[in-house]
Amino acid sequence: RETMAAKRQYGAIDIARYISALLVVAIHVYPFVDMSPVFNEYFIALVCRLAVPFFFVVSGYFFFRKIRRGSMEENQEKLKAYLWRIGKIYLIWTVIYLPYTIWNYAAAGFSWQSVLSWIRDFFLNGSYYHLWFLPAMMLGMVIVWLLYEKKGMMFTLKVSLGLYFIGYLINIYAPYWETLPYISILYGFFQKTLVTARDGFFFAPMFLSLGLLLAKTRRVRARAAGTAFGISMLLLAGEVTIYGKLGILQDLSCMFLMLIPAVFFLVDWLLVLRLPPNPAYRTLRRDSLLIYTSHILFARILLMILPGAHLAVYFLTLACAQGFAFLVTSNMKRWPVLKNLV
Repeated sequence: RETMAAKRQYGAIDIARYISALLVVAIHVYPFVDMSPVFNEYFIALVCRLAVPFFFVVSGYFFFRKIRRGSMEENQEKLKAYLWRIGKIYLIWTVIYLPYTIWNYAAAGFSWQSVLSWIRDFFLNGSYYHLWFLPAMMLGMVIVWLLYEKKGMMFTLKVSLGLYFIGYLINIYAPYWETLPYISILYGFFQKTLVTARDGFFFAPMFLSLGLLLAKTRRVRARAAGTAFGISMLLLAGEVTIYGKLGILQDLSCMFLMLIPAVFFLVDWLLVLRLPPNPAYRTLRRDSLLIYTSHILFARILLMILPGAHLAVYFLTLACAQGFAFLVTSNMKRWPVLKNLV
């Protein structure tokens, strides 16, 4: 009976995973920019920016449900297995995107500095720009796992929050740092070395730690979690509006403070929602990852063909990415090598 309930709960998570993948596509395609650049900016900041933190929290939750403090060797094996799975997916997609990577560097002009930049990005910021999620997941998971093993959950949450707050200052207030004397030099150095605070060091540990917290604590009632999520979203809207009024809301602004409670209560709420068991949930889970990783393959070409039709490009990109996901998932039994993509 408990297993059936767990499957119903995870069905809500899998549906949300799929929706989150659709929101990630929107971040990269700007579906409403032709109609209203302001609406597009706020839609991405308020709605779409929930997607990646959601993925991190859910990944942290399912990983740390398997981790028991005091079982160091067993936990190490689980961490290694997780890192191997994510690392394998990352390497495969790195190879798939190599033609696009070469295309980018050829257009910009080849140099040895660009090769070194790509090597740095491979480990820190993604071998291709949307793939940053995968190395960030691996680095962030190692950080949170080590903190939890050594110091426990509360210490892990405090350190993760501290790292996120530093990243928040760097990410949100970038327009200020670029204009201030002396500080602009330090910020420029940061950009040349680490590039962004949206990575596995400043960004990922916070949301993976929320997954850890959810894995080790009891759920609140669905109505309470849903209400808290709604309040958090209102506060997030207020926060984003303030940045817009200050003129510092940018395309890369993503480390909002109210994302933390919003995503926490969203996942908490989804975990207590009861849905009837359905094998389609597993398909949605796989499709979400495949859409996330593959959509840029189609979006880049479509944006070149239809540069002034972003909404059409959005739906065409979704159709292509979903078609690709269907081909992969429906042929896994025939060609088991395809399982390495998910």
